[in-house]
Amino acid sequence: MNNQMQLYSLVKKLYQANLWEDYWDNDIIGIQLPDRKDPVFISILGKAEQNFGILIYRNLEELSYFFETSKRVEDREFSSVMEVLQTRKCISLDFEDRQEIPKEEYEKIKASGITFRGKKAWPVFTDYKPGYYPYMIDESDVPFLIAIFEKLVETANDFRNSLQLYEQEQSIYKMLMRTYKKDGLYEDSFYTVPEVVLEGLLDNEIDHAPIKLTEFEMRRANNQKMKNTIWELDIDFIGVPVVPAGGGRPIFPCLLIVADTKDGEIICSEFIKLRDIEKIQRIVIQLILAQNGRPPKIVIDADRHLKIAVYLEKLLTALDIELVPIQKLPLLSVAKQDMLEYFED
Repeated sequence: MNNQMQLYSLVKKLYQANLWEDYWDNDIIGIQLPDRKDPVFISILGKAEQNFGILIYRNLEELSYFFETSKRVEDREFSSVMEVLQTRKCISLDFEDRQEIPKEEYEKIKASGITFRGKKAWPVFTDYKPGYYPYMIDESDVPFLIAIFEKLVETANDFRNSLQLYEQEQSIYKMLMRTYKKDGLYEDSFYTVPEVVLEGLLDNEIDHAPIKLTEFEMRRANNQKMKNTIWELDIDFIGVPVVPAGGGRPIFPCLLIVADTKDGEIICSEFIKLRDIEKIQRIVIQLILAQNGRPPKIVIDADRHLKIAVYLEKLLTALDIELVPIQKLPLLSVAKQDMLEYFED
């Protein structure tokens, strides 16, 4: 049996098992394979809505994105689907209608010889990575998925009678874990998720970044007079994927954009890499020098306050510039819409 036939044969068994009848999406199953450092974590989708599927988190770092997403959904921090995508890092297996699956996926299914029929019954694999467009899985992922699905079919069925564990209110998150040994035997246990993973990594990777610039750069900026103006500043993804110059997987560009409210002009618009602390701080300093003055206040979108403050709060405090969250950025909201229409054209 070739890899594709084996993969889709297991996918069909998972679909027929109807695991979403018993599992909620936060009833995570842990499977420790003998040849991997971290366990693999599986979340089963479909009980709360009619979107059936499975999310596969390949290690603890990816699992942290699951909890980050859950935390932000609960706190209603997401303002768009784009922001949700930036907190998803995993492989998904979704079951869709025949007409909704990409041509490439259909060709793979057809070549495997495994048949799928019915509504919401056709499998689609997607690889999610923050900053990148959701993409088809790499062929190198197929052996891993086969190894996991072989264990998941039996593990998920065996754990069905123990799901009351997840119904208990717990300050410490425990999950059902099956650890496989090299001889094929296994042990079942409870796995306690590390606290750092529960907190999520996106906001905790950088704890209010230190000033990355030199004393000379800071002194030059501090010597600039305060001007009678307010800047609007935003750091956000452009919701249109762009193929890199060298080809490969499309990315979502991250844009740092600044407007001067006194003149009503965009004074900075530059693509950056997310979490490039030094570049973000240096752009702000260079902008102060180019404008021959510091604004006493910079306003940012309240929905992204924590994200932006992580990079700039210490820097701006040293420059006596107040960082203020507001509900809407009047100038930048219009400018970003114009940019989005430009990219779409």
